[in-house]
Amino acid sequence: MTKEEANNIIAENEAMVIGCTYNVLFTNDIVIGLTIEAVESIRKSPLYRFDTKRKVNIVEKDRLKYERMINEVIGNTSSFFADANDIFLEDIQKHVDILYYSIKREFDKVNLSFSDIIARMELARTLCEFSCLQLDKREEELQEKDKRFKKFGIDYLRLTNLLRSLSETMKTLNVPCTVNLNTEECTKAINILSVKLADANTIAKAISA
Repeated sequence: MTKEEANNIIAENEAMVIGCTYNVLFTNDIVIGLTIEAVESIRKSPLYRFDTKRKVNIVEKDRLKYERMINEVIGNTSSFFADANDIFLEDIQKHVDILYYSIKREFDKVNLSFSDIIARMELARTLCEFSCLQLDKREEELQEKDKRFKKFGIDYLRLTNLLRSLSETMKTLNVPCTVNLNTEECTKAINILSVKLADANTIAKAISA
């Protein structure tokens, strides 16, 4: 497929492509922000030692690799994207906070030490996993709309490596297997957040400001 042919396909489905792409970009940026917060918190705590330290350093490498790639992709539009993302985050932040506290409460129920720090890492991991699933869903929708999208897509935005390193880091934190994050409260929080992240009006507001 030539670049001209690809551009024609995108032009024919412009609204959908824009919505799907910004949905993924905004979600990923939230994940990156949460990852930075989680890493900073854990590095200032007694948890930053042994295998955890090594895994956290891998998380940082994966985060920086994604950020470098995104900066190359958005190029001269970086300031526009930063402003749009700030607007989007204003509408989303409270729902991210609700998910964080729902996770922390489950850790507190089993008297887990450093529950606040571990909950931040799990929040980043949970939303990173969600972002990967969301991207898969958006690609599927594009391909259902136009089969030609199967020849190219947005899979390069998938946070596969970061999800792996965040998951490996969580395994080092000795979270009791009795902690169940598939509770009604946690599930409700992630479901509400997923709707907000994909809301067309919220995305449109952010990119049109």
